Amino acid sequence: MYNSTDAFSQVAFKDVPQSYPLATSINCCYTLAAHFQPSPRDWVGIFKVGWSTIKDYHTFMWVESCGDSNQEQSSTRHAYFKEYYLPKDELDFYQFCYVNSSGQVCGASTPFCFKSQHPNDEQSAANGSDNDLMVITTQEEVDQSDREIAALKDEANRIRQQNEELETALREERREAAILKDKYDELASELYLTKQQHDHLLSTWQEQQEEIQRLKEMLTHMNNQVELQEQNLAECTESDHKGDDGGLLLQIELQLREAQAMIANKDVVIEEKNNLMAMMKRHNQELAQENQKLTDDMEELRKTLDDLQKPVTARSVQPEATEMCDISDDTPVVSIVDNDEQDQPTLMCRYCLESFPGSTRAEVEYHERNHQVCPFCTLICDNMEQNVFEDHVYSHEM
Repeated sequence: MYNSTDAFSQVAFKDVPQSYPLATSINCCYTLAAHFQPSPRDWVGIFKVGWSTIKDYHTFMWVESCGDSNQEQSSTRHAYFKEYYLPKDELDFYQFCYVNSSGQVCGASTPFCFKSQHPNDEQSAANGSDNDLMVITTQEEVDQSDREIAALKDEANRIRQQNEELETALREERREAAILKDKYDELASELYLTKQQHDHLLSTWQEQQEEIQRLKEMLTHMNNQVELQEQNLAECTESDHKGDDGGLLLQIELQLREAQAMIANKDVVIEEKNNLMAMMKRHNQELAQENQKLTDDMEELRKTLDDLQKPVTARSVQPEATEMCDISDDTPVVSIVDNDEQDQPTLMCRYCLESFPGSTRAEVEYHERNHQVCPFCTLICDNMEQNVFEDHVYSHEM
């Protein structure tokens, strides 16, 4: 609490009674010291006795504008407080305080309280001391005040009901968001397993391609050997007609038959490999379609989650109406204050499944464009040479 006597003596409050009537506007009178320089940002507040900082005011009014002449400086000034801003209790004591634009208290009044005004008190108020202030109001003003109070109570009830509806809607949307997030995680796990299976099949397919190529090379070599053996056989046959030994001819013929049997066996192996490759290609295409479907489902779920995680805001209430609602003791205004931090959705590359927390959709899409992806099976081929990548793409069209 401020204790500077010199600061308090700059503004003096006049004619402050011991009590003011409840539900009635009051007029606060005060004068300024000759050396005191007021500001348009100075204000007069009503404080409960025992206040500690200038933030403890119950209500306040800005001061009147003033000129520079000494007559205006020493004249009595006024601050009018309307009844619906004033305290409603009869037990506590209050006082006026003049606060300048720097937040310094420049004057304080004697304590006073608020009491209900009864018809029997009019005579005693008239016989009171000259320092007492009696405020007279009409029945029309009282009725108008009652109507305003009733309207404010209705408005407070309407706002409270609206806030309860918003809270219910928010809980429902959070429940739906949790369900969608679980489904999103399940699809992400399934997509990861599918990608692993796809990578395994692709690796097996590449090994089979290498095996077929090796068999083809062996077959070419054996064909060359067969041609060479046939040529030798022809030479031996010619020599046999000339009377040479036929043992060499028989040996060459046996080697030729053995080579032809091996060639036939290799043809069977190559045919089996080709059948296996065709089956793997069909399975690979099915996995690619399933992969694309899972990617589309995850993208749709991500958009749905983004929509559900947008904050739900209630309609704002005008400051004046909120302050006027303070007159209702039994109808507090309910407002939604959501202190839970909303989980920001983590974006993920749809090809390599890498997560990008805190990144924007445009940044993730730029990352996705840098991948070298097969348009048929969505295989990531970043480490492939260009000719190997093209051979892989063309293999889907076989």
